[in-house]
Amino acid sequence: MQIKKARREKQKAIIGFIGPSGSGKTVSALLTAYGMVAEKFPDASDAERWEKVGVIDTEHSRSQLYVNEAFGSSTIGEFLHLDLAPPYSTDRYQQAIEMMVNEGVEVVVIDSLSHNWQGEGGIVDTHANMTGNSFQNWGKLAGETNNLVKTLTRNNIHILCTLRTKTEYVLELNDKGKQSPKKIGTKPMQKDEMEYEFMINFNVGIDHIVETTKDNTRLFEGTQFIVDESVGRKLFRWLELGQDVMAEERAAREAEDLERKTLIAKILAKSATDEEVQTVITNCEFKSSKKLAEFDMKLVQRVIQLIGGIDND
Repeated sequence: MQIKKARREKQKAIIGFIGPSGSGKTVSALLTAYGMVAEKFPDASDAERWEKVGVIDTEHSRSQLYVNEAFGSSTIGEFLHLDLAPPYSTDRYQQAIEMMVNEGVEVVVIDSLSHNWQGEGGIVDTHANMTGNSFQNWGKLAGETNNLVKTLTRNNIHILCTLRTKTEYVLELNDKGKQSPKKIGTKPMQKDEMEYEFMINFNVGIDHIVETTKDNTRLFEGTQFIVDESVGRKLFRWLELGQDVMAEERAAREAEDLERKTLIAKILAKSATDEEVQTVITNCEFKSSKKLAEFDMKLVQRVIQLIGGIDND
């Protein structure tokens, strides 16, 4: 036991992508992994970056279906792939991770971790085949779940895990005002406490929109978004470089707001001597239901375009 001053150190990501079938967990994990690698290797080619991403696949090779598919501005490249067949024991997951590390992989995507719980040779399956007292048998399997946590934490590599959820349906009003069923994910298929082991839990909805139920980084809490490579880039800077990403973004927003206010001042100066400019401003304010001072940068630039530009002095 030793007491010393706390300090911010580089960390490895342990992240869960949790959601029902078809929500986009695998793609979200792949894009995040690529963003992390791209941030670490800015001068590498796309092909070289994707070779630093490895997928441990328990889903019948489905992750390979996304190769060369475009998602937003990103295209999934040829990542390293390993089919993990049953039994889905913790030791087998550990062996697969070690193989990825030996191949030079920087970010491992485990798709999915749920098979370690409910798949063939997983913990639930092992329990079902044990003889004797059921309650006592769960105690005998405690070491297996503890070893899984060690597998996620002791390997010096970023690990992104997808986890299936139990699927339920709820009725929601659609665009036509009628009720229609919507698929939602509920409880992850893993040990109840497993969610606590992740640095971030990304809950992925069937509409592909992500929100966090836990975020130790505080980078994404309170927001909803569709994952792209920028998520991985932001996460990597926080983990590896020790940069204050939130402060960087705050400074960028403040700089943009200052520029927006400067442009608005120039528009107003031009409108003081030009009635046509005044008319454009009035029409834009009417259509947007906002005053010029409240316009965001996109609306400000639209006004500048409509009035034929402004002086840049």
